[in-house]
Amino acid sequence: MNRRHLAIATVAVAVLGPLGGLIWFESGIRARQAQRPEVGTLFPALPGLADGEALPASPDRLRVVTFAKAGCGNCDRTITALRRMARVEGQTFDLIAVVAGSDSHELEGDGDHAAIADPDGAVSRRFGVVHVPLVFLVDEQSRILAVTTGERPDTGWRSFLESGTDAL
Repeated sequence: MNRRHLAIATVAVAVLGPLGGLIWFESGIRARQAQRPEVGTLFPALPGLADGEALPASPDRLRVVTFAKAGCGNCDRTITALRRMARVEGQTFDLIAVVAGSDSHELEGDGDHAAIADPDGAVSRRFGVVHVPLVFLVDEQSRILAVTTGERPDTGWRSFLESGTDAL
């Protein structure tokens, strides 16, 4: 092989290798996202609530199920904002936070607000979590009304809770 062929082969490997890796990585993300429960379906079983049964019905109350990661600032601010809205503004919903990378002794629930530890991230993977915070709005019959990801200002969360849409 002469130098020209060697140079072409080196460039091809340098370009195609990373490209193949990106395609493989993206296919993994898409496969995980395909596991995410969709709007209109029943919210699946959630370990840590009702002995792993499906999310129980909650007469006259919405549920906000938030998937977060320990140490994620956006996640912490999202959970704090939703807790504040429930306490101060009298919003009628229960907040359930599933926190990947945390142990149960690091989390605190408070009455209507449950916290579920997901130390190895297995629960989050099962629910197709790729980006955090991932927030599900669930009705009193455990049907998913809306799903969103990312941090929002309070007005965005109010809009999400009232109509199932974002106001950004």
